[in-house]
Order: sequence, then C-alpha cells, then structure tokens
Amino acid sequence: SPVTGIVIKVNVEPGQPVQANAPIMLLEAMKMETNVTAHSAGKVKNVRVAPGDSVKVGQVVVEFE
Repeated sequence: SPVTGIVIKVNVEPGQPVQANAPIMLLEAMKMETNVTAHSAGKVKNVRVAPGDSVKVGQVVVEFE
C-alpha cells in the first residue's frame, strides 16, 4: 500500500489479468481517496485485503504471478 488508510473498493480478483497502471483498488486516507495501480502487467495471484480493512504503508495488498 502506498498510504495508510482504509480499503474502499477492490477492483481485481485472483486469476484476473491486469495491465500496467490499471487501478487495482481504492483507499481512503485522511478523507481523501487514493487509487492504487498495478506497477506492471501480470496476473493476480492473491488479494490479501477486503473493503473495510485497514492497511499500512508498504503492506502487500495484492500478489501477482
């Protein structure tokens, strides 16, 4: 996660292919919404968070194959 906040929405699921810079989730931090995007193209292996979960800076939220 790039920021500490709350997961609002997860846009991907395991097995789904994603392109580089595709939005993978939406976080809320200090009443501002932040889109988290994929750093590179790949296939989602595992989603480690769900809407409502708290996340910290540097926490792994999505794993790619």
